[in-house]
Amino acid sequence: MTTTAAPKRTYKSFEYRTSTRWVSDKKGAIASNGKPEVGVASPPEFKGVPGVWTPEDLFVAAIDVCQMTTFLSFAARTDLQLRSYESAAHGLLEFADGGYRFTRVTLKPRITVGPDTDQRDVERLVHDAHTHCLIVRSVNSVVDVEPEIILQCHGEIDPIPVPSPL
Repeated sequence: MTTTAAPKRTYKSFEYRTSTRWVSDKKGAIASNGKPEVGVASPPEFKGVPGVWTPEDLFVAAIDVCQMTTFLSFAARTDLQLRSYESAAHGLLEFADGGYRFTRVTLKPRITVGPDTDQRDVERLVHDAHTHCLIVRSVNSVVDVEPEIILQCHGEIDPIPVPSPL
């Protein structure tokens, strides 16, 4: 009996480019081709500027956004009756191992789905998204996801279609 090996899967590589420039005092701006600039600075805790996005904010937000977009991508492949998705994230920055670092990030998505949805299916999608989220896979911090899943009753609102994966 002869066996044939499965064809070797090839994976693409992707590059992301950003630029950073100093604006004034302790403020800067970040940009990426075709996207609006975002003002940035160190946080006030490190003698930075209040009211401006910081690397710390962006780090926590990147994890939260990646969890959401991965969830939406996976949900688009199912018949999930998604009504809404909103999330809050909390990053814990601590002095550890000789310097400050994020030791834990907790994501708290609140996902509202239609009445005919099995909560375990949504939990599985949240777990799968967490496992496959490329930002989560790229950081050393512990990342926890604590979803709140709300089953909406019949007739409350029309479902929002889940966007197709890009």
